[in-house]
Amino acid sequence: MKFKQLIFIFFSLIVPFAASAQFYVTGDDPGKLRWNYIDTDSYRVIYPAESDSLAHVYARKLEKFKIPVSRTTGYVTGEGDGRLMPVVLHTYNGSNGSVAWAPKRMDLFTLPSAHDVDPMPWSTMLAVHESRHVTQMQFGMTRAQRPFGYVFGQMWNILVSLVYPGMYFIEGDAVVAETALTRSGRGRTADFLNYYRIAFDNGDFRNWNKWLYGSQRNYYPNHYALGYMTVGNLRTKYSCPMYMYESYDRASRKIWDLTAFKTVSKQKSGKSLEKMFTEICHDMNEQWQKEDSLRASFMTFESVLPEPRLYTDYKDNLVVGDDIYSVKSGYLNTPIFVRIDKEGREHFVSRFSHGTGRLQWSDYFGRIYWSEDIPDERWSMKTDSKIRYMESGQRRKRTLKNTGLLNNPAPASGDSYIAVSEYRVDGKTALSILAGHNGKVLSSVDAPDSLQIVETAWIGSRLYATAVSEGGFGIYSINAPEGLAEGGWTEELAPQPVKIKDFQSIADQLMFTCDRTGVNELYHFSPSDSRLVQKTSTRYGASDFAYSTDGQYLYFSAPTLKGLQLSRVSVDSLLNREVKFEDIHSYELADRLAEQESRIARLEGYECAVPQQDSIYISAPKRYRKAAHMFNLHSWAPVYVSVNNIMNMSFDRIYQAASLGVSGIMQNRLSTGVGEFGYSAHKDPYNRSKWRHSGHAKFTYSGLYPVFEFSFDINDRGARQYFLKAYEQDGSSSIGLSSMELDCPYVEGNIKAYIPFNFSSGGWFKGVIPQLGYRISNDMFNTGITVLSYDSGKGSFAGNPVFSHYIDGRNRFRHSLTGSVRAYTMLGTPNSAVYPKWGVGLEVGASGSLESSNILSPMGYAYLYGYVPGVVSVQGLKLTAMLQQSLSNRAYFNQALVNTLPRGLSENVELLSWLSVRSNSMTKLTADYGIPVYVGDWGIFGGFFYIKRLVVTPHFDYMFAGSRPFSGTHQLYSAGCDLTIDLNSILWLGWPCSVGVTYSYNGGRSFDSLNAAGLNLDHHFVGPTFNVTF
Repeated sequence: MKFKQLIFIFFSLIVPFAASAQFYVTGDDPGKLRWNYIDTDSYRVIYPAESDSLAHVYARKLEKFKIPVSRTTGYVTGEGDGRLMPVVLHTYNGSNGSVAWAPKRMDLFTLPSAHDVDPMPWSTMLAVHESRHVTQMQFGMTRAQRPFGYVFGQMWNILVSLVYPGMYFIEGDAVVAETALTRSGRGRTADFLNYYRIAFDNGDFRNWNKWLYGSQRNYYPNHYALGYMTVGNLRTKYSCPMYMYESYDRASRKIWDLTAFKTVSKQKSGKSLEKMFTEICHDMNEQWQKEDSLRASFMTFESVLPEPRLYTDYKDNLVVGDDIYSVKSGYLNTPIFVRIDKEGREHFVSRFSHGTGRLQWSDYFGRIYWSEDIPDERWSMKTDSKIRYMESGQRRKRTLKNTGLLNNPAPASGDSYIAVSEYRVDGKTALSILAGHNGKVLSSVDAPDSLQIVETAWIGSRLYATAVSEGGFGIYSINAPEGLAEGGWTEELAPQPVKIKDFQSIADQLMFTCDRTGVNELYHFSPSDSRLVQKTSTRYGASDFAYSTDGQYLYFSAPTLKGLQLSRVSVDSLLNREVKFEDIHSYELADRLAEQESRIARLEGYECAVPQQDSIYISAPKRYRKAAHMFNLHSWAPVYVSVNNIMNMSFDRIYQAASLGVSGIMQNRLSTGVGEFGYSAHKDPYNRSKWRHSGHAKFTYSGLYPVFEFSFDINDRGARQYFLKAYEQDGSSSIGLSSMELDCPYVEGNIKAYIPFNFSSGGWFKGVIPQLGYRISNDMFNTGITVLSYDSGKGSFAGNPVFSHYIDGRNRFRHSLTGSVRAYTMLGTPNSAVYPKWGVGLEVGASGSLESSNILSPMGYAYLYGYVPGVVSVQGLKLTAMLQQSLSNRAYFNQALVNTLPRGLSENVELLSWLSVRSNSMTKLTADYGIPVYVGDWGIFGGFFYIKRLVVTPHFDYMFAGSRPFSGTHQLYSAGCDLTIDLNSILWLGWPCSVGVTYSYNGGRSFDSLNAAGLNLDHHFVGPTFNVTF
């Protein structure tokens, strides 16, 4: 039956199931914010009221790029439905953006990143890239696709975008737009395609599917890079700049051609996508080899550490004395802080976060400083950046400054000052100086409006900063600390569309990494005479440079097939070539794409691809009232589908996830109000011959400090009357609880409030979630007791119970109160592992039936779980302990609050109820040992299913049920194994999922006696497993 349920969910409901990948909540902006909006001809920009000027910047840029981004897709913003495109500015969060169509909106996270920054203003990047997505996703509202929008609402648009082009084409094409329509873009940065450069040069020409769906063993860049290389070369190699336009046109007209984009690519190239991609790879390799020959010769260097078994990066290198500190991460590790001694031995120092700035050394304090992005404790759309440090030789991380958005600390040599770049929610940046003793801000100066300050460095009392503008990266300076109050910035290096990172000073020079030659190299810049000297020459580039204390070696991270490897070269072997900053590499693919866009624009009568606009209509700001925009119905379906239950993949009652009926889905623009409602038709769970016509509604509001969830269900079954009967015989008595169906539909309402506290930092995910819930229904519970006695005579009723008397009680609606607290701290899971390496979590709670607390005991529970490393680094052990405990000695019956049965018996509801009623305490202990097995990266029917690995998980459960925890009259166990295939793709859609089978052998000293009690226990359990990640 379980397999049939899977088939029903997976195939019959593929539309809402697939579209639920976009039913995500963006997150919670601080609840205190007031919101405004402004309108342009095509957009409605919704933003915090304090950010008027920032909203105007985005409004102007979105309108500026509206026509340019539409030329080669065929759709202009608003063309599909004739309505303004909602744009929400999340000013307290950054470094991302998204366009979704369920509901239709563009979310822009406007805080720019301070780490590994692209040479383009963040507002420009978002305006071009996300606007391109808006044009892409409109084809589902046109031509033959349009009628389906009436049937399914906005979720149809996102479904067809996932099915026809796929995320690799969508994102790759958006990178094409940002590269072709600006002087920069990721297609003009060395890092973006560098791994392909290394792979091809070393003979690693994997097929299309292996690059797309990835591997647990072999590294692969993301779908942005793959898509850019594919779409960009398809447009230029086969002279089809309108490739995306023609593909969307075909998909909108010939809806049966689910491979429309591959069909068009074959028409243009004469080859399948896979063969065309192989040609593209070889062409790119030839181009890169030509570029290498022009840059040769290359310096010879050596690795400091042995080659890792799987992909591993060493970054943010810092030399302190004879030691090298580095941040290590990869397929076997989430980020960790390590120290490499002079003998080349690696030592663990501490766990580390993903969102950190470069490590910097303070000789004055003897400390290592860095900045770390920290999520807000409550609001997921709010991020802070703290200044952290560690004393030399110690492992404890400390915080110097834990408020504000402070990035990239630069300690002054021989002094207590620390310079930082400070970011603000209004889009501006500043350079600030902190007191190293206590983190107090001593002085601060704003950057000019056109600049985003990134990193800083000291030479004497003068501060130098890298900054991004429309022209790219440049270097600027200012007197410090006194001069900061007066302003007075000086341009040292005029901006160019290249990346500058790892910025620091050495003596009277500045040193930094730059990709001006097409790969990353080390440069020294002398502000006194404006000389720029290239110090390194490498085939694939290098980064994270640091000189040894004695000045004899230069340490750096060298990109290889196995990751960024810590390497070194003798200082005597350095290049020392004087160069001009404005002499920059020409990216052939990017230049050809830009010329295509310019040529198409000229054919339309424009002088250039992105012409200046004389005037842009922007309305006066108006108040955007949260209450008036609380509800927004965006999608519906001619079938009942619970998005929440489907994404949880709950199959215990199939009608709770999907069934005949209709459904509607709501989500407001701010993502604070999310709901679903519907009508379903299904079999009565108590009477399979009877059909039920049910109504359902659920709504979650997260705009207040607690999150509130409300739900209402009617007629999933009939309401029931619960009543008690007592039996007396020969001086002894017993009591039983029974129920019967009432002649009215069952109605249930729930309200739940919780606070999702997030205390994550330092590479550890940490949280505490207190929760309180109340449930009420029209089930009735009569606390009165009907007492029956057995007739011991020899009359016609001999041996049968007869009425004796009635103990008064009250007949009340059933309602209950539940409370719990969950806390956890754990690491992330590395790519090649099954579980986190370390982690622990604990949840404790209690629940009681308010109408019958003297009859049904309030119950408490505790659930403890943890992860520890396995014998091999990719393996892991998960241990859990679950306890259910009665909280009353006076009540007649206990209840089942959590499922403490061994997993091979966990679906035996009768057994759970029987044991719960008779046991004051139930305990379950479990152990799971995850063993990933690499079976090669291969697909079935292309990418229909793409296999990542096999996971073998032996498991063992043991349960006690009795009067005390960890002991009892009844003891059962399950021992078995899960055999799971991890897939990186399902139905070509790129959703990671797992399918498999689980087996358990059930036994225990109570097994036979419980079977004798009529509870129907089986020794063997076999069932399917399925999980999908959107």
